[in-house]
Parts: sequence; C-alpha cells; structure tokens
Amino acid sequence: MKYICMIVDGAYPNDIRVRKEAESLAENGKNVLVVCPRKKDDVQSEIINDVTVFRIGSNYTNSKKGIYDIIESVTNINPLFYKGLKLAFQKYQIAYLHVHDLPLAGTGFMFKNNVKHIYLDLHENYPEALKTWFLWKQSKLIQFKNRLFMNPKLWSKKEEKYCKKYDKVICVVEEMKTKLIANFGIDERKLVVVSNHEKKEFADNFKHAVAQKIITDKEFSITYVGGFGPHRGLQTAIEAMPNILKNIPEAKLFLIGKGSADVEHTLKQLVVEHNLQNSVVFVGYRPFDEVSIIMQKTNINIIPHLANEHTDNTIPHKLFQIMMSKSLLLVSSCKPLQRVVNKYDAGIVFKANDSNDFAKKVVDIYQNYSKYQLKTENAFNAVMQKNENWEAESIKLLSLYTD
Repeated sequence: MKYICMIVDGAYPNDIRVRKEAESLAENGKNVLVVCPRKKDDVQSEIINDVTVFRIGSNYTNSKKGIYDIIESVTNINPLFYKGLKLAFQKYQIAYLHVHDLPLAGTGFMFKNNVKHIYLDLHENYPEALKTWFLWKQSKLIQFKNRLFMNPKLWSKKEEKYCKKYDKVICVVEEMKTKLIANFGIDERKLVVVSNHEKKEFADNFKHAVAQKIITDKEFSITYVGGFGPHRGLQTAIEAMPNILKNIPEAKLFLIGKGSADVEHTLKQLVVEHNLQNSVVFVGYRPFDEVSIIMQKTNINIIPHLANEHTDNTIPHKLFQIMMSKSLLLVSSCKPLQRVVNKYDAGIVFKANDSNDFAKKVVDIYQNYSKYQLKTENAFNAVMQKNENWEAESIKLLSLYTD
C-alpha cells in the first residue's frame, strides 16, 4: 500500500486546511498518511475518517516548538520532523510527500529522492506574515529571538529557494500565485491554486438551532469569529465603535475566539482607552455548533483584516462559512476578500485599516438594512451554485495525484 504523506507542524485534525485536503484524497480512494507532532495525551497512531495519522515525538509543547523553530531557521532542518519522517518511511510505503507550509520545506526536501513527487503547500505568505504576527509581543527576549531567527528577509530567500526546488507549489489564492511569479520568476506551470473553500455540507450547520445567549434582539450586533492577532484588524473595528455608537446606541461588537496574552491585552487596553467596556464583548471560545448559530443570528459578520502583503496573499475559511450563513458580510479591502465579495455582490467592502470607513459602512447598513439582504442570497448562491466551494476546489488537488 503506497501513501500520500502529508507533514504538518500542528495538531491533526485541528488544522482545517490539512484535514479537508487529506479527507478529500481519502474519499477519492487515495491512501493518506499525516505526520504531525504528538502532544502529551495523544495516541501515536490512529485512523480518522480513513486518514492514517502518525504522531511523532512526545509531549510537544510551545517551548519545544520554539526551540525547533530556531534550529530550523539556522539549518533549514527540523530535527523532530527529520527523525519522524525517517521512522515514517520505515513503517509506510510513501510515494508522494506533501509538505504543509514553508517552515518544513527544508526538512521535507531532504526526502525528495525517496518519493515520486514532492509538493509544497503554502498556506500563506509566510515571510510577510512574520512582519505582523509578532508586532504586539511584550517580551524583549521574544522580540530579539524573532528579529534574529524569524527575519522576513531570511524567510523570503527560503521561500524562493524551495519554490524552485519542489515539483509543485500549491498556493492558497491567485494573488499568491501572481506574487511568486512576479517576485521569484517561478514557472507558472508548477503553481496550483487550491483555496480555503468550505464544503457545501457546512450549510447544514445553520439548520440546527442550538442554545446561545450571546446574540439577542436587544442590540445591533457586529460579530467577529476567529483567531485574534495584529493582522486581523480587530483594532480597526474597536476604534470605529465610538462613531458607530453616536448613530447606533444599541450597537455592540462581539469578538468570538482567542489570541495570545499579549494580543488580548493590547485589544482590551484599546477598549479601555475608548471607554467601550459596555460595547465590546470578548466572548472567548464557543462550541462550534454554537458559533455557526451566532454567525447566522448576528446583524453583521465582519472580516476586518488589515491590508498588507500577508493578508493580500491568503484567505480565511470563515469567508465561505459566513457566505453560507445567509447573514450580512462586511469585509476589508484586502485583495482576495474584495475580489470574492465584489465578484458575486456578496457583501459590503470597507477600506482596510480605516476605522472611519468601517463606521460609515456599519451605519449605512443599519439605516438601509433591508436593502442589503439580497447580498446574503448572492453569497449563499456563490457557494452552493457557482463553485465557490470545496467540492469544486478539491478537484485541482486531486489532479496532482491522478496517476
């Protein structure tokens, strides 16, 4: 039995993109092996939805990951994954190696001669992401470590090097493909776009009401769902709230999810500075079935990403999830978000990084709410009828393994 082996430096099946790719291949008769780190209580190997999972190491922690990141930055090799892959090749017959994201590119490439083909799957514009991920870190030691080992210029050179070495490079959006061609002269024929679309069956989540006490009819709800970080643009939404409240006293901003301690401290400090303690709610994590109902019930779902070279070259799964909720969508003018929303007239776009324009768009929505409802149908139909879904998108992934 020959396997397609995916490697990912994260928990499986938690990573949505990796899980969808692995399961789609398995559903189409491929033997799929996922190699990932093993945390304290994880079993070493198991089968999840026909995907074989092989976990390496033991008691994987953020501290250990930090050490491996430093070694990887200097040597291009992750010792945990190098050792783990050697063991995987001993245990399984591996025909293809599918490496998820740039940090593991060097380690994966060490095994190029062991497989038929080797593919690099870029989840995002990693070098540019490094410029924004750590902006709000408080620790001087971590700041120094990141400047030294997570330097964007260093990782940009790695990106060029390995994009040229791998047989195929999978990009998450067309904008990323264009960037690799323009910046590095990568042969267009080796680039494949497989985006973060959602399965059509995700819409079933909105048919099953569950108890949720977050969104009520008493407020005009503006809701963000997802991870918190400097690039997510939550600061734009918070800074817009004073202007929104002048026109909509009952407006309330709900932030569903979590971020690092430094990120949450920065955002909460911003709330205090603007005296918004009664108008911005940090909800934290909620069960997934509850989150889908919150998406559906809120007046506006927002994706307020800042516009930069990172966010302009990736796209969040939640865009397509919200489009299936039949609830109104407000996105920033990041290139991929704006492209999809404008193509189908599926929502409203505000100028990224601009809290005044965010507030203006929210007030306009509030004053003309019924006028905008057609956009929710357009969004739903774009996913369900016009191929903005994983069923259509995954065909491009399957084509890499048709032989």
